[in-house]
Amino acid sequence: MSPLILITRPRDAADAFAADLEDKLGRDADVCIAPLLRIEMSTDLPDLAPYRTLIFTSAHAVESFATATRCRDFACYVVGTGTGKVAAQHGFDPVVGPGTGKELAQDIRNASAATPCLYLRGDPIAFDLAQYLNSAGTETHEAIVYRQLPCALSKKALDRVKRHGIVVAPVFSPRSAQLLLDALPKGANLHVAAISEAVAGIFPRNRAARISVAARPDRPAMLSCVAQLWSDANRLESGSTAQ
Repeated sequence: MSPLILITRPRDAADAFAADLEDKLGRDADVCIAPLLRIEMSTDLPDLAPYRTLIFTSAHAVESFATATRCRDFACYVVGTGTGKVAAQHGFDPVVGPGTGKELAQDIRNASAATPCLYLRGDPIAFDLAQYLNSAGTETHEAIVYRQLPCALSKKALDRVKRHGIVVAPVFSPRSAQLLLDALPKGANLHVAAISEAVAGIFPRNRAARISVAARPDRPAMLSCVAQLWSDANRLESGSTAQ
């Protein structure tokens, strides 16, 4: 049986990633979408008048902000190309960062961005960007514009995991990594495509047969990482079948 690609991102992001995988791998790839997080948007914003610069580290934050207000007269920094694309679609002219929250914060500090800044974020977060910038002397406030709420792995998805020999899982955050570990049976033959070393570090050696870290913390690199793991897993499965 071919490997199962298990995508546990929130539904919209999972659907988009699955479509990109189909373009890359063709329809032969067996993909299971089973979100372990759901997004709850909030349109409550602070008074925007004092702020000169907006900071986004996710497309969800951009979408939530754009739903809440038509104001676009700000400098705008975003974490990476995916978030930058969404920001541009909503009328911003974003400065695109290297792909991680910490690197983006360093770029904002080095650029002497106009202050005060407003960091529009989800809850929880992996890196406290506002604290980093404030400690570096760049006045930054924050507003939570969406929340990530955990979901149980569906019985249908769990049954598919149990039927497949190898499960290839793209993982985009430390929290998603922990939720995946909690959801899967300990005997699962898990091959992880991690977006960063921080994500890879969540997986104990006895819980993942293979961990591969994407060359860059962005969507194209994650697609390539998953494709390589899937191809390698197919060869392993073919070898086992032949024996």
